[in-house]
Amino acid sequence: MKNPLKFAAFCFVICALSVGAYAKDRGEAGVVLGNPSGFSGKFFLSDKNAVDVVVGLDRGMSLHADYLWHDFEAFKVNEGSMPFFYGVGVLITEKGLFAQGKIGLEYLFETNPLGIFIEVAPAFGPDFRFQGGLGVRYRLK
Repeated sequence: MKNPLKFAAFCFVICALSVGAYAKDRGEAGVVLGNPSGFSGKFFLSDKNAVDVVVGLDRGMSLHADYLWHDFEAFKVNEGSMPFFYGVGVLITEKGLFAQGKIGLEYLFETNPLGIFIEVAPAFGPDFRFQGGLGVRYRLK
């Protein structure tokens, strides 16, 4: 195969679109700044489980997808909600395939369809990568 990263990216996009179609109006789309910086999407499969997808564009293309669990009771706020989330997934870069973990915190506004989040995601593969970022996503309805 000429470029396995392009093939993996194609497969990744097809999977993300399939999950997005399944999740229907339970998705979020936005941007993340950090390592990597790029586009972020989250698709809820149930009230507490989601698939998170990031296409990183800053230092060469990277793609990652994570299965996440959300704890909406971890932090109480006066308005909106603030779930703690954690999960596992894969990262694809030009250097190869990585396994990664992810933890983070998201604030979902009650009065508008925005959510802000912070997350860290250590990845293990051909080398070790410590990823993380701060982002904002719009809740699709």
